[in-house]
Amino acid sequence: MFALLALAIMAIRWPSWLIEAVYSRRIYPLMQRGMTSASNQVSWAIGDVLLVAAAFYVMWRLVRAVTRARESGIMSGLWELTRRLLRTSALLGLIFLTVWGLNYRRVPLETTLRGATRVAISATDIRLLADAAVVGSRVTRPPDEGGRDRSYASVAARLAGPFQQALQRLGMPAVAIGRPKVSVMLTPFFTAAGVTGMVNPLVLESIVHPDLLPFERPMVLAHEWAHLAGFADEADASAVGWLACTLGDPDLAYSAHMFVVVETAGAMPRSVWGDVRAQLDPGVIRDLDALTARLTKQQPVVRDTAFKVYDGYLRSNRVADGVQSYSRVLRVLTAMLSRP
Repeated sequence: MFALLALAIMAIRWPSWLIEAVYSRRIYPLMQRGMTSASNQVSWAIGDVLLVAAAFYVMWRLVRAVTRARESGIMSGLWELTRRLLRTSALLGLIFLTVWGLNYRRVPLETTLRGATRVAISATDIRLLADAAVVGSRVTRPPDEGGRDRSYASVAARLAGPFQQALQRLGMPAVAIGRPKVSVMLTPFFTAAGVTGMVNPLVLESIVHPDLLPFERPMVLAHEWAHLAGFADEADASAVGWLACTLGDPDLAYSAHMFVVVETAGAMPRSVWGDVRAQLDPGVIRDLDALTARLTKQQPVVRDTAFKVYDGYLRSNRVADGVQSYSRVLRVLTAMLSRP
């Protein structure tokens, strides 16, 4: 009965304007500030502990099911296992929905920026974004000899102010900045699947891949912070992260420009991308080559399976285009830049 009740609650179609006005802008920020501040008190990923606890719980339930099967028969044991796991899954689903999941049902950022007017992005718009990113990457790229600390701790310290400023520009309340954490258990999976980071939706902590290139880190961290701020949609989170980085120092801005270079490269014909690439500085091209080399560590089977699972997850949370929502970021950026 509890599982059915939980499913009914999760299936309710709350109006997006109500979620936006009541949950995402009032209730959620209060929870987020408290939970993220609490999770920041430890340097390790709480998600690792939760994964271990989940594994032990499942094993314990299997042992209990086997014991029940020996006492009352196989069907009784299977029913006991199924009933307990369904009840636990329903409880976790409700916690997920309350703590973070309802943000999937908020008004899209594109709508809040442009109202009912839908942004129709053209090839010309994509080329304009690419050209601007080319110029931006040229003037903000840090020198090869380095000198600046580009660790996650340094990035977080320098990004915190611009990120809050970006939220203010979008009319959103301030949030608790998430301490960038590394997951011992998930990092090998991140490498194989091509995942750069995630937000743990049960405790609202930000987890990042430790082996990202220095120029990737600001945008990835800003993207995860945008999730913490309640922007569940991937395109919206990337757009908010881009805005935050562009408001920061040149090192942060370079990460934003490189993000747009990569995104536009995948959205234009190869011949057009060839023209754009020819305008890039040699140092920028070296960074793109380093990114390509890093991505060779992916395992196609793991990556494709992970994307299929994540696509199903997004669609179950009413993201109609699933993992393709990442590619919508160029449209959101166009709406952001053309905002009156």
